[in-house]
This record gives sequence, C-alpha cells and structure tokens, in this order.
Amino acid sequence: MRSLLTFTISLSLTIGLLGQPLSLRLAHDLSDGQLDDFSRIQAAFIVSGADSVERLQQGMMWFEALLSDIRAKNLIGFDRVPSAEKLFLYLHTTWLQDYHVHATTLFDIMERRAFNCVSATVLYNLVCDELGLSTEAFETPTHVYTIFSNVGERLMVENTTSMGFNIINNLQRYSKYLLQYYPHNEALKIGLDRLYAHENAHGRPIDNTELLGLICYNRAVFHAEQKDYPQAYEMVKLARMLNSDSRSNRRFEISLYYRWGHELFQAKQFDDAFEIMVDAIHRYPDNDDFKRNCQNAFLNALQQLWLTKDWERTERIIEQMNELDIITDRERSSQELILKNWMNYFAAHNQNARYLHAKHLFEKYGAQK
Repeated sequence: MRSLLTFTISLSLTIGLLGQPLSLRLAHDLSDGQLDDFSRIQAAFIVSGADSVERLQQGMMWFEALLSDIRAKNLIGFDRVPSAEKLFLYLHTTWLQDYHVHATTLFDIMERRAFNCVSATVLYNLVCDELGLSTEAFETPTHVYTIFSNVGERLMVENTTSMGFNIINNLQRYSKYLLQYYPHNEALKIGLDRLYAHENAHGRPIDNTELLGLICYNRAVFHAEQKDYPQAYEMVKLARMLNSDSRSNRRFEISLYYRWGHELFQAKQFDDAFEIMVDAIHRYPDNDDFKRNCQNAFLNALQQLWLTKDWERTERIIEQMNELDIITDRERSSQELILKNWMNYFAAHNQNARYLHAKHLFEKYGAQK
C-alpha cells in the first residue's frame, strides 16, 4: 500500500500541472538533486516513457500485481541470500524471457518480456527494495550489475542470464560471458580471462536513483542512432540529473556533442550550435575541440543574429562566451565590431536603453583588459 499511496499523492501533484508531461515534472522534482514528489518506481516508469498519468498508472498497476504475486508465493524468507536467489530465478522464469539490446525500459519487460542489462537490473533492484532486500548497482564502462549491501557477504548479480546469481563464485566463466560486450580486439588487449577484473577496476557503485539514469542514457543512444539528436540531448539532460558521473556513457555523450553540433553548424543554426558547445565545455572543460567549435559557432552566430536583428540572443551569447573565458583576439575583435554596429543601430532608432546596454557590454568585454 505504501507505493500506491505515494502514487496517489504524486497524481494529485501532476494533475495540478495542467497536463505537463511527466518527464518535465520529474526534471523539476530532481532539481534539488533528489526525488521528492515521485518514488523510484514511478520515476523508473517515467524515464521508461510514461509521459502521461494514464501510462504511469498502467506501469504501477503491473508492478503492484508483480509484488502481490511474489508475496503470495512466499519467496522472501528470513534468510536473505536464498530469498534474493529465489526472487532472481522467479523473474527469469516469468518476465525476463528475451534478451534484446534495445529493450532498456520497464515497458519492454511489461509488454514484451524483453530486457537488457539495464532494464533487468532496474526491475530486480526495485523489486528487492520493495521487499526489504536493500540493493545497489555497479556500473562499468559496458555493463551494470546488482550489488547486495545487507546480506552479510559480497554478493553481485548479473541480470542478463539466469545463471548470473552470485557471479563472483566463478569469475573465469563469467569473464568469458562478458566477451559479447567487448569488440574482439579490445578483449584480446585486456585478456580473455581478465574481463571481469577490468570491468571492476573501471566501474563504481551507484544507488538505485543513479541506476535510473542508465535508462535515459540508453534511450538517448537509441534516439541518436535514428539521428534524432534533439530528443537524444533531452534524454541526456534528464540522465545527468539522475546519474551525473555515468561510466558507461561518457564516450557516447562526447560523440553526441560532436554529431549534433556538426549537424546544427551545417544547417547554419549557429546560435543553437553555440548553445550545445557551451554545454559541452561545461561538461568536458579539457576538450580543446569543443572550445574551437564554440569559438567558430560564436563568430557565425554574432553575424547571423546581427543580420536578423536579434539583440536579445546576441547579448545572451556574448555574456555566455565571456563567462567561459575561452575568448581570443579573433573573437574579441568580431565582438567589438558587432557591438559597435548595435550601438549605431540603436542610436539611429532612438532606442536609448538598448544603446546604453550595448555600450555597457562593449566597455565590459569589447576591449582587451
């Protein structure tokens, strides 16, 4: 009843937002760094694609029915490790039927009994937590596992195979299983019998809220594969609010900045390209390519916004560029010229307030200090 009560409370909050998509409501809820209005399982369904109250309710009813069935079968006893294993095998004989690399959401499991490492780990962890078996996850550059934190021993679970409970008992066999997640050449460099050790050395424990971010990152990857870069970027932003230090998605995130920035530049959407590069620099401040791309987008955006007489966006990108502290003499010279043009324009059109603001920016940023 606890999760149903929480669900009722969050429904009343959502209804008051006049139909705002739940993904936006979730982002607002996460603005303080934690879940307040939504429970983890509700957030899991929202990042899985439930953007309406009705769709969220479908997921929650399925989850409640799943918990009821587990309780009716008395799978959870006093001994935590056997209970965790029974629950693991129950899921693999009922809902985790068909591994598919793209089946990364809870709705894939609910509607198709299809799963990947992320969706299976999310479901197992959240079911365990509801039934009193506290879990975390372990994220590596290619994979994610379940970790039990209160069973009296180090217990790690691989959720993509029914043989994956307590995988530490047979590391050599499991290293061979991991081969499917590595390009052949990379696996050979690491050593075929050392893949698990490599994974462990480059991973980190994450809590179950951070785990939900991996659903977002995976969905971002799938959107990017379809060249839907705007939607991929929105999913990345939501993912960061849940998991800001994802080990498995850094390479993808960097490539998304390159690909979408390039597409915007080719489409002559220079202001948008600049905004993406600003975010890229904040995220990866040591990437010199992002700095150069930002500088080029800034120069082109200044000219384009002058031609379209868009002063509001001009002043915004000037402030942003100078706050980044990557401006060189080339950008500064163009900035001075554009600000002079704007000052002359405002003077000619008797726009005194804007003239004074353009003059302020010129004096603040125009000349090299």
